[in-house]
Amino acid sequence: MKAKALLLFISFVCGPTVYSFGQIDCTGSNKLVCELPATTTYLLPFGASSGITAQAVTESSSINASIATQLTQLPLPSAAVGLVNIQQKGSEVGLPFYNLGPILTDRPDTVGKKRVFVGFSYQHFNFNAIDGIDMKSLPLGFALSQPAPGNPADIQTFYVADINKVSFQLNQYVGVATFGFSKTTDVSVVVPINSVSLAVTSSNSQAYVYDSVSQTYSIYPPSSQPASTTGSATGIGDVSLSVKQLLIGGEGSRAAIAAGATIRIPTGDSLNYLGSGAVGGNLYGLFEYRARLAPHLKLSYQWNDVSKLAINPTTGANSRLPGGLQYAAGADYKIRKNLTVAADVLGNQFVNTTSAVVSTLTPIAATVGATPPSLTGLSLNNDTYSTVNFSAGLKCSVGHFLFYGNVLTQLNNVGLRSDPVPLFGIAFRRFGKKN
Repeated sequence: MKAKALLLFISFVCGPTVYSFGQIDCTGSNKLVCELPATTTYLLPFGASSGITAQAVTESSSINASIATQLTQLPLPSAAVGLVNIQQKGSEVGLPFYNLGPILTDRPDTVGKKRVFVGFSYQHFNFNAIDGIDMKSLPLGFALSQPAPGNPADIQTFYVADINKVSFQLNQYVGVATFGFSKTTDVSVVVPINSVSLAVTSSNSQAYVYDSVSQTYSIYPPSSQPASTTGSATGIGDVSLSVKQLLIGGEGSRAAIAAGATIRIPTGDSLNYLGSGAVGGNLYGLFEYRARLAPHLKLSYQWNDVSKLAINPTTGANSRLPGGLQYAAGADYKIRKNLTVAADVLGNQFVNTTSAVVSTLTPIAATVGATPPSLTGLSLNNDTYSTVNFSAGLKCSVGHFLFYGNVLTQLNNVGLRSDPVPLFGIAFRRFGKKN
């Protein structure tokens, strides 16, 4: 009966998922993935074309890859209980362990057979940099060669560059539910609702065209007015299902160890940055020493499948999103019976991931007239790096309810970096005498 119930539940969650890698035409689409390249081509004095727009999309593909990668590893509130009972050996009665545990790191303890833990939280991300580049002054530049209208032998090479101020914010509402299948086995589901807003302002345009027949440049004067676009999207993100098995700690020991696995389902619309567009898996191990000052550790490995955001959404091509090792190490301290302070250092490794680097476009030397100066843009690079975050917050219990608040701060400037991330949450569990 339990197996059938679990199968029905998984079918219900997975059923609406559309796992599609079809291409998109950014010349007429209002998807957020097209907003940056569309804004920069609006600024061009000679107008946009399908070829120029496609080149702008290719240029911004590193940004899409970084966003998709980040969405696979956003920190989520713990699906662990607050107050737990430590069962004494030879006794059915557990003694309360009042340390309420971590906030962004799961703990080995389980909720108990046929018991339910539910929680809801909100966190806000305001992204300010990508791969060390300030998103308030993001350069975009590219070169494109194509035949002149009516003369296929005359190849015209367009050089285009501008500076983009990008505001990218994510409000995330997360629902967590954990059910105890046995005293030592939990199954959890995490359902995020994401609200994304994106605003782009392109300015300081530079554009010129090299004519292969005359071997001269036509330089276009910069636009006197910036081009701006805004967009937003709200919807379900990528749903995660997890199972956790307590290995040590169920019979009164201070030390507790558990192992588990999580699968992420691409239910979010990746073209609107609501999801990663990729199936993901995570294997993890948990350690905790139960005391007033309780250290805890999580070690895991993240694996991701392919996503069209990893290469270029306009071509329908896709590539595997990077994964890597993850860790969370910290401690929680019981200030009083119903109040705990928790702190963690969290690291995420991204192996061989696509990243953006500032580069220059060197134009063809003109034989007649002047050669324009080099322009600045972005190029793609494969790199391996790790983000390091510090998290600190408070957890308070009132009856059957848990209230918690937390701030997450990224310590290094790699990947898609956010301002300090505030989090607020509430959870509920009905405690029982038996675990």
